[in-house]
Amino acid sequence: MAGFWRREEEAEPISDVNVVPLADVSLVLLIILLVLSPMTVESRLHVKTAAKSTEAPSPEAPEEPAPKPKELVLLVDLGPAGVMVNDIFFGKRREFLAYMRLELPSRTDRKVFLAPHPDVTHGDVMETIEELKSCGADSVALVQTSDPGSAFQPQAEEAP
Repeated sequence: MAGFWRREEEAEPISDVNVVPLADVSLVLLIILLVLSPMTVESRLHVKTAAKSTEAPSPEAPEEPAPKPKELVLLVDLGPAGVMVNDIFFGKRREFLAYMRLELPSRTDRKVFLAPHPDVTHGDVMETIEELKSCGADSVALVQTSDPGSAFQPQAEEAP
């Protein structure tokens, strides 16, 4: 007699591959890999630390040159009244270009940051970028200063 939970027919054999053991083995291998990989990287790193020298420098050894002071970045503020480079104002464009032709070749970092005033036309900005490149700038980046054009606005005189 066949009950509710029993069937008279035989069950068909399952032909699908059981992937549960494969997933288990894969996860175990992944965990082992994650645990061991930092250990292998640390064993390959060889960090040399500077040892303190208790010996006095020999008189024959040449002295190391003094390190150069760090160069300030070149920030060019382009305004309707003129151009300002790191607090140096140029009313005429040719004075500005002459300064840049002298300044850029002597620098190790020839990157220039250009901050155009909102009233400057797009054509003037593009012309200034091309002129900076011709003066020797490696790259010119457009930046926005926190107070655009503050250097070009006349200061109000205080009344006595």
